[in-house]
Amino acid sequence: MEYYELYEVLKSHFDSVKETIEIKDLNLTIESVPFETKVSDLLHGPENQECPVHQESLKINENAYMIYHQPSVDIKDFDIACNKKFEYYILKRADIETAEGCIIFFHGLNEKKWDKYLPWAYELAQKTHKAVILFPIAFHMDRAEAIWSDRHHMMEIVKFRKGQYPENTHFSYVNAAISSRLEAHPQRIFWSGLQTYSDIIEVVKEIKNNRIKSIASNASIDLFGYSIGSFLSMIIKMANPYDFFTQSKVFCFCGGMTIDRMFPISKYIMDAQATIKMQSVFTELLSSDFKFDTRLKHYQDDDLHPQESWFKKMLRYNYFQKEREERIQEIRSQVKAYVLEKDVVAPPMEALNTLQGGYRNINVEVEIKDFPFDYSHMVPFPLTHKHKTEVTEAFHQFTKSASDFYGQ
Repeated sequence: MEYYELYEVLKSHFDSVKETIEIKDLNLTIESVPFETKVSDLLHGPENQECPVHQESLKINENAYMIYHQPSVDIKDFDIACNKKFEYYILKRADIETAEGCIIFFHGLNEKKWDKYLPWAYELAQKTHKAVILFPIAFHMDRAEAIWSDRHHMMEIVKFRKGQYPENTHFSYVNAAISSRLEAHPQRIFWSGLQTYSDIIEVVKEIKNNRIKSIASNASIDLFGYSIGSFLSMIIKMANPYDFFTQSKVFCFCGGMTIDRMFPISKYIMDAQATIKMQSVFTELLSSDFKFDTRLKHYQDDDLHPQESWFKKMLRYNYFQKEREERIQEIRSQVKAYVLEKDVVAPPMEALNTLQGGYRNINVEVEIKDFPFDYSHMVPFPLTHKHKTEVTEAFHQFTKSASDFYGQ
């Protein structure tokens, strides 16, 4: 079956998933698992803002949030109900009743649908015999407000942003919501990441307490990250909460670099204005030791939050380089990156810089590929008939690289 055919079959079945379905011809089950986050009070909105670990009241600086007077993007994070209660999905081989291993799979920035990832997850499940957990990052996929994908409403935001920033580029209705929200408060990258990080800890606890019947309670737990998902995967691995991820392997696809060495200016990801604002705010926060954001400073304190503070060490390449490279050196055999030569969003050289270190003295495998067809960061495997054989071959090279790594 060619890649585009596999995509179409999986997409048509996935749209009908309610609880569990089996696709016999593909030897696959897809399970929908309801989930309710326990840490939504970390987000901007509730009256009571305190660190649950230290019971310390941490007042949000309301002035730090830019208000556009556009209800669809001004909504407070805490008030977004779909971000609190949602579903994640488990793909596994139908001939395996209980998987002895699982791969937690994170998508890219500004994604609203799982469609493009279904063939990737399917092949990983088939080749590794592990269950693949498609878990949505906060405010993405089903955790995103429906209006953020509404062309009519988002064109109003595009019009607003064009008027506000005449020099802006790469605006589109696709990236209007995330561009506005991250420009309004770039620290949302941390808070949404922290919520997702905390959610994943709960998922692993459920697995270990035998509450997910399709995955064994003693299952191995690995991580797969694409693009910004690699950034999150690396932080989880480096932080290793509750020692849950000591043996975990991390596969970074089109990622693996610090966030300042990613270039997400794209009609599909973020517009130029939002990207520049995000990078400048993080530079200011790091250079001032978070002086202008006392709440984030609390969570980035190495003594108070030694795990969560790995976030700041992955923000900018030239900050905390020594600490970051020492940690990557410790986990070097458990990390691999698979990057694409013509990727301008996540350049391969930056994966080398971060994962192998400035002096190339860290032995992390970074596999650099170039496919014989037009591809991009957003669409590594085009759904084209013209190059169907080459695309299918490239796809199988990629999934073999990942599954061989997980099986080592």
